[in-house]
Amino acid sequence: MFLTILLNSGSRRRMFQIAGIFILAETIMYYLIMTVWMTAWDFIGLDRIVTPIVGVVAVGAGLFFLYEYKKFKGACKVVNFEKKKKIQNRMERLINSPLTFFGIIGILGLAFSVNIIEFACSIGIPQTLTKILDINNLSWMGRQAYTFIYIFFYMVDDFIVFALALWAFSQFNFATKYS
Repeated sequence: MFLTILLNSGSRRRMFQIAGIFILAETIMYYLIMTVWMTAWDFIGLDRIVTPIVGVVAVGAGLFFLYEYKKFKGACKVVNFEKKKKIQNRMERLINSPLTFFGIIGILGLAFSVNIIEFACSIGIPQTLTKILDINNLSWMGRQAYTFIYIFFYMVDDFIVFALALWAFSQFNFATKYS
């Protein structure tokens, strides 16, 4: 939905600005989450409790989504069309309004909210990485280096998707009706 609205903004420069702010915010948010994760669990010593909880939640969520898949016969379940339309309208206003301080704050908020959901969906992988880094007793710089490498590869798909969308905008004449 974000990409569709972004493509309809009409300005390639504006799309690059908004997509750039979005990706930068997503990267920073993910870095902060991983750093806090690593530091807090190491400092507090809760990793012995948190690791099994993450495992149980992951298995429970997997079973729930398998149940939903079977119940809806593989069809995508869409909920609350009014709420979706309201969010879509807010995003359109944000993208089509002048890029001001508050506009940037709105884009940051959108990126942070998307990243929190993405992080919750993939929490086991960063949790495992931070535990491996902790077990290996790396220096602060070593942890940072591995964290940056991980985040770069985590963000590669976003770079590709946004780049393809922006390239497609320049190659094809997108009309609002067909985007």
